[in-house]
Amino acid sequence: MRKYLKQDELRALLEAPRRMRDRLIIKLLYETGMRVGELVALTIGDVDLEASEITIQEAKRHKEGRKVPLVNSWTKTMLRDYIGTRKVWKDPLFVSNKRMPLSRRQVERLISNYGAQIGLDKDKRHPHVLRHTHAVYSLKSGIDLRTLQQNLGHSSIEVTAIYLTMDIDDRKEEYSKHPLPSTENDSEEVAEPKAEHESDGPAVASNHSTSFVIGSGV
Repeated sequence: MRKYLKQDELRALLEAPRRMRDRLIIKLLYETGMRVGELVALTIGDVDLEASEITIQEAKRHKEGRKVPLVNSWTKTMLRDYIGTRKVWKDPLFVSNKRMPLSRRQVERLISNYGAQIGLDKDKRHPHVLRHTHAVYSLKSGIDLRTLQQNLGHSSIEVTAIYLTMDIDDRKEEYSKHPLPSTENDSEEVAEPKAEHESDGPAVASNHSTSFVIGSGV
């Protein structure tokens, strides 16, 4: 099972940055499922807030680019504020303090630092974990496998299907929400064992009803 963030971990990571740029990076990696290499290659012109979509020009196996939906209104508002008055469509979307395009390594370090800040396990402090998190929660929310495949840009649906594999915590949660039919009847009384001095002869009629008890070997 590929690593992904639990809801409390995801919430903590999203809330960790005070800088708008850094929070946007984390939100886009999670909400779109794009790869870190695709994110750092985005330009201002790739973002279409009116159409609520982002075109990933550097998408694998998609020469014409791959479009991903951008449906969170808060994220769109943050993007609009972050882009501000920048109007040159070919300019990189995410830039450093020196106004240079962010590199893949810089984003990896950014996620790693924020992950360490909130106490994430080391194997969860990587941008690709946000892509896995997007996939897992998309399927949990009811998005079909084919739609997720197109959004992630996988070459085949078999690659996407790996996210159907659930870890033990997920399985325990699902079983607790959907318990199996009970094998016991709580309303039945458990018969008390006979006292040692009681006879093994025919039972004496009484006013007590007998109970059927499932043996421990069943």
